[in-house]
Amino acid sequence: MIPFPADQAARYRAEGHWGDLSLPQMFAQTCARVPERPGLIDAPNRTEVFEGPPRRLTYAQMDAEVARYAAILQAQGLGKGSLIATQLPNIAEMILIYLAVSRIGAVLSPISMAYRAAELRGLAQVAKFDAYLSVGSLRGQPFYAERLAALPAQVLRLGLGSGLPEGVTRIDTLVPDRAATPVTIDADDLFAVFWTSGTEGVPKAVPKTHNNMMASSLGAWRILGLPDGANILAPFPFVNAAAMGGLMMCWMRTAGALILHHPFEIGTFLRQLVDEDIAYTMVAPTVLVYLRDKASDPALQPALHRLRAIGTGSAPPDPEVFAYFQDQFAIPVLNFFGSNEGAQLCSGPDRVADPRRRARFFPRDGDEHWPDGDGLRTANGGTFKLVDPASGAVVSAAGALGEMYIRGPSLLPGYYSTAGYDRSKFDPDGFFATADLFQISDCGQFICFHARARELIVRGGMKISPVELDGFLAPLPGVRELAVAPYADPQMGEKVCLFAVMAPGESLTLADVLAFCDHHGLAKFKWPERLILCDTLPRTPLAKLDRKALARRLADEAAFQQGAEHA
Repeated sequence: MIPFPADQAARYRAEGHWGDLSLPQMFAQTCARVPERPGLIDAPNRTEVFEGPPRRLTYAQMDAEVARYAAILQAQGLGKGSLIATQLPNIAEMILIYLAVSRIGAVLSPISMAYRAAELRGLAQVAKFDAYLSVGSLRGQPFYAERLAALPAQVLRLGLGSGLPEGVTRIDTLVPDRAATPVTIDADDLFAVFWTSGTEGVPKAVPKTHNNMMASSLGAWRILGLPDGANILAPFPFVNAAAMGGLMMCWMRTAGALILHHPFEIGTFLRQLVDEDIAYTMVAPTVLVYLRDKASDPALQPALHRLRAIGTGSAPPDPEVFAYFQDQFAIPVLNFFGSNEGAQLCSGPDRVADPRRRARFFPRDGDEHWPDGDGLRTANGGTFKLVDPASGAVVSAAGALGEMYIRGPSLLPGYYSTAGYDRSKFDPDGFFATADLFQISDCGQFICFHARARELIVRGGMKISPVELDGFLAPLPGVRELAVAPYADPQMGEKVCLFAVMAPGESLTLADVLAFCDHHGLAKFKWPERLILCDTLPRTPLAKLDRKALARRLADEAAFQQGAEHA
């Protein structure tokens, strides 16, 4: 199942982005090189999430377990090209099964644990699953049972743990009769089918080859500069290309221990930082702020000094937090922007030395229409162009705003379905339209994420970037996290509402917000005109801010009035 034309594969090989090494081959080489090195470590609270004590496996032990699962899957009739959907928490068995699926040449399709029967039914209609594998229970509650009816009758039902419904084959306790039959895997074969967050409708299926995954991790791995054997703490669920490329693939390249964590729980996360020798982790901006606030704890300081780098992304980070970790602990914080489809930007200290600037800007590397960027590439070896959404013309001048179109070795071949690959979002030159708006900096050397094209707030004809406004308001005193969203207005079309989550004991009024905007010189048409204090902000299953959910809340007049302060 090779989805890319031969000439494209040959070009990326010649450029050094693709090769002939598949993920199972990479894993096998590591197991042979460092068999006794720790490779996989469960979170200490595993028993609260699933079953059994936390596991600590060497590469040799992992290899044996992967071989066992590969044989079991083959014995169930699965093999090269089979599409295997999984809904698994970050436990050791998840990584072992992912590797076993790839070893038999099957295609992985990881699904968010947050999805229930309705979402699973929709995904099964887009892609024809050959098998579905999940856990009997999660956090002491039945998990598999309510999803069973969503699966088409022909889907093979496999499971882990006790409490599985009738008709589901439990595989974690099986002992295969024979070893798995070796399978020849091409690095251009499909490795996985990921799913978009579905904020714009039914989630889209994003296919990625082994070489796509190799390319998506190579640049970030080089930027991080992690030494051989470095340990990585992974607090994100492994259900999208970003987590797989930025965490799992970097782990496979460093050949250290992958330390698992799921679902996110700050106490457990801090315990893992303290107890394990961790060189790199990636966290949401809100967690980065929390780490800053806890950094004076004597028990935590040695752990912070051990860190070689921290990655963040998914929301506008606070520039002062970047500066704090750089100044106090010499820890570079890397700012990532990525998508399942293949976008990947990384702002690291090698290209953006100023930590405050790094929090807002990405190097313009990869812009095919930047005269000073000849030969430069994005973090995953790709290129892009910025296109004016209204005219369709390429923009390249300092200060210009455009939609990012991408192409490169990490780009999907097209959205996947049983009908084939959908390339309707590709232009004739092979660029994929991302719907992400970026602005070129005044100096022309950087770009800044502006907004999703369909998320701009239009107030009286004036366009407001919600991402830009989030970043501007982020330093509001006492605020843990915030986001803005539009609400309808008969005169202006749309106005801005601010949702804020406060730190314990802190308070905020709309007058405070307006005074902050006035003091810092923000144009008045951007000022929030309503404020809602809330306990949490809604997230997509991929842990990104769900701004559309905020807008839907505002559209519900009853919910809108409750807890809202109006200008």
